[in-house]
Amino acid sequence: MGRVRAGVLVLMLALGGVACGGGGGSSEEPPAEKRLKARKLDKDGERWEQGPKHPKVQVAYPYDMYTHCGIEWADFGGKTWKISGVGPSISKRVEGDIPEGDTVGAGYMTLLSKDEAVFEAADFPPVYFKATKETPPRCD
Repeated sequence: MGRVRAGVLVLMLALGGVACGGGGGSSEEPPAEKRLKARKLDKDGERWEQGPKHPKVQVAYPYDMYTHCGIEWADFGGKTWKISGVGPSISKRVEGDIPEGDTVGAGYMTLLSKDEAVFEAADFPPVYFKATKETPPRCD
């Protein structure tokens, strides 16, 4: 099985519990603005995209999601975020093919409201997050 297909399978398995558990995504729809191009990872590792310290609502920022331990937590805009749900279908907003990578997903993070955000990447469903005061568990 190719690395990309294996990565998608791992993502879907990791997110399955949230989607089936009634998390159900956000009450907000992903922003309906212009289409975004699929992002590629910085092969040299010199640039890690996490968006600005103070993001604006409804603006898509380049974001590199660490996926080694699944996509349950994110750091964005100076806050910690915990997954709240997964969209029912693949994102139509990010055009192109999913970039190859084992532990990082290159996509976009958009602040939907003060306490809700969505991560979108090519060939992935939108992943919704809620701001939290919880501390993410350690990932080995």
